[in-house]
Amino acid sequence: MERLPTELLVDIFTWCTHSDALTTITLSRVCRRWKTITDNSPSLFQFIVLDDRYLSFHLANRVANFYLAHSSGLPFDVDVNIGSRDSLLPLLSPFLNHLNRWRSCTIGGANEEAVRFGEFWDRGNGEPKLEELEIDVLDVVEMDAMTENMRAQAAAAGDALPPGTFKPYTISLTSNLLYMTVMLSKLPSPLTLSPLRFVTLSIKESLLSIPPDELLRFLTICSSELEFLSFTGAMSDHVITLEDPQCPPPIVSLPRLRSLVLHGTLATRILLSYLHTPALQELYLERLNVDFGFPVLNPFLHLPSRKPIDPSSVPSQSPGDESQTSTSGHPPFPTPAENPHPPSCFDFECALEDGDSDDEFSDYSQSPHSDHATGMGLRSLLSRSSPPLSVLEMDYADMRTKDFVWLFSRARSLTDFKIVASDMADRVVRMLAPDADGTMLLPRLRSLELVNCQRLSGTAIVEAVRERARATDGHITEGEAVDGFPLEDVAVVRCANFTTADALELVEVLGERLRFH
Repeated sequence: MERLPTELLVDIFTWCTHSDALTTITLSRVCRRWKTITDNSPSLFQFIVLDDRYLSFHLANRVANFYLAHSSGLPFDVDVNIGSRDSLLPLLSPFLNHLNRWRSCTIGGANEEAVRFGEFWDRGNGEPKLEELEIDVLDVVEMDAMTENMRAQAAAAGDALPPGTFKPYTISLTSNLLYMTVMLSKLPSPLTLSPLRFVTLSIKESLLSIPPDELLRFLTICSSELEFLSFTGAMSDHVITLEDPQCPPPIVSLPRLRSLVLHGTLATRILLSYLHTPALQELYLERLNVDFGFPVLNPFLHLPSRKPIDPSSVPSQSPGDESQTSTSGHPPFPTPAENPHPPSCFDFECALEDGDSDDEFSDYSQSPHSDHATGMGLRSLLSRSSPPLSVLEMDYADMRTKDFVWLFSRARSLTDFKIVASDMADRVVRMLAPDADGTMLLPRLRSLELVNCQRLSGTAIVEAVRERARATDGHITEGEAVDGFPLEDVAVVRCANFTTADALELVEVLGERLRFH
């Protein structure tokens, strides 16, 4: 071997690198000559082999970064073998920031596919970049069912293979942006990942629930460039024990986040309470209302000491109370007067924040627990971040009256407000009318949509909108300055107490700006 020319040894070593992740490193330790050869041959580091059966995530990450550094900017190929789908994102994360060099990826084991990235790129459209990551958190049975369904759809469409982990974000002729989708049984720990850089992140859970603190910790590894975040939950209540508050989630700074969607989750309060989003412009809260009880307090707030709650000390509901059901068919809930401090629903004591008491208003609600959680989460988010929020849509998401009072008095940048299926009282919509001195809440509001809000009276809607429109429209026609933008679009849809007569009254003021049906 000592007599073989260096060029031949490099060829031999190159073939050896295809067998094991540590081959090149092992060869460099044989003798000084071989170390010199490996140190000066970047081509030996162009083929990277990773296998979760033999390498821990920590070691695999170190090996990947070692190869990326020693390949000196050359194109590289990756071959990974995974015994579990949960390994895929941790193993591939070091390479996602080097798409301009990444030539191919072969995946074997629990997920089999082969990708040639050159087929996605067009040289005239800039550097390749990961634009969006979609994560589906499923159990094994669901993964298998989804995989079979995708294969069946691909076969029906005449495609040889179902959609893989990677695909162009748009057609390859218009951008060099990449879309990545993975199926996992749990979110990976940030300790197993290299920093992730992408613009859009979509996470969906199904039967498996993602603990909110784990979701927040995952977000810490992909926070630098994230602009759009969507989380779809499964309305499952994650069990939090007395020990969990000892390790609270971090405050996650998302400095570029512009749009946030929370859909179908009971973790709204915890998630919003630990996000810092100073650039947030759009917030979409969807399908958060529930008519059952669940923990509404923040269990991670600091307490000098925590004590378990004695179940015998919690008042039980009498049989007479159980028979008092509402006309809507929803289960009864304690009124604020009966329950000024709602139970934590945890098995231990929790601290209260300003606004946690329910003693200010006694307005009816079919979803008091989710209203409480949503309102307190929104307070925490806006208090910490002071974002330039311009769009707020609450689709089957609601708050308490006191939370609307808090929001309307602070959201001065809000231009678009839409709410669907709210139990809001007349006093909430009346806050949109100018005060006696002409001061208006939500001074930049241009678009107002009230959909399926069955407890609002037509009179309250008409009076509030008419007074606001007269105040702002009149100043504009006279060329005067006013601390309030004119309404450009008002929609009242399927609100039972808003009649045709009410609509005709508003048409006199709004004209074609009113949509009613």
